[in-house]
Amino acid sequence: MDDRIVKWIENASGLPYREFPDNGVIVRVSGARTDAPKNRLLVQRVIGKNGVLITGIPRVVEALKDAAESMTSWELFSPFGLAEIKRALPPQHAKDLDAMYGLNYFLTELKDFHPVKPSHPVIPLHKKDIPRGDEALRLGERRSTEKEDYTWSFACYHNDPNVPAKVLQEYGPRCASVAVIFWKGDELAGFGVATEEGLRGQGYALDVVSAGTQFILDNGGVAWYGAYADNIPSLCIPRRLGYSLMYSSFSG
Repeated sequence: MDDRIVKWIENASGLPYREFPDNGVIVRVSGARTDAPKNRLLVQRVIGKNGVLITGIPRVVEALKDAAESMTSWELFSPFGLAEIKRALPPQHAKDLDAMYGLNYFLTELKDFHPVKPSHPVIPLHKKDIPRGDEALRLGERRSTEKEDYTWSFACYHNDPNVPAKVLQEYGPRCASVAVIFWKGDELAGFGVATEEGLRGQGYALDVVSAGTQFILDNGGVAWYGAYADNIPSLCIPRRLGYSLMYSSFSG
C-alpha cells in the first residue's frame, strides 16, 4: 500500500498501521476520537488484512467491546454487524451510527488511470467561481501551496433551457454535475460529487470525476473516492477509472 495512504489511515485511526490486526476484531481507545457525532467511533478494515480495528472514546469502547470482539470481521461488515453495534451503543450515540459501511478507493499512479473521453464539456472552476458563502470552506480544502488562484472543482453543463439546475444552481443555471476536490493535507485529495436528479445515468458524474482525477494525479497527489456500499451507481465510477479498493469503514 502506498505510504501516503497508510499515513492517511493512521491519521484517521490515531494509531500506527501495525495495530491493524491480521485476523479478528480489536477495539481500542484512541485520541483521534472525540465526543462529537460521527467521531466517537471509527471501524476500519484494510486490504491485505482480515481483521478489523475499532477506535473510540472510552465510554463507546466500553459499551461495544464485548459485542464487537465476539464477531468475525465478515460479520462486523454486514447488516448484522451494523445492527449489533447499534444495539450495543448507548441510545444517544446509536442515532449517529452510519446505516451502511463505506468503500474507499484510491488511485496513486497515472499508469493505472483509465480516463474517459468526456461525453459532455467539462469546465474547471477557479477561485472566482466559488459560490457566495462557501469561500471559507473552499479555502480550507485547498493545498497549503495554493496561495492565489486555484482549481477547486470540475463541472459539466447542459444546453437544455427547459431543465434548469435546482440543487446545483449555485454553480450555474444549467449545471448538470460537479466534482468538488478537497485536499487532505498536500498529498491526498477526495471528491464531493453531486448530479442533478433528472440528469443522472447520463455520464456527467463520470466525466467530472475523470477530469478531477487527472488534475490530482498531474499535481502529484493521490486521488481518493469513497461511497457507501449500497450506492452502486457511485461505486461504478472509481472502478471504471482504474481506482483500487483499499479499505472499508463506518463511523458513529
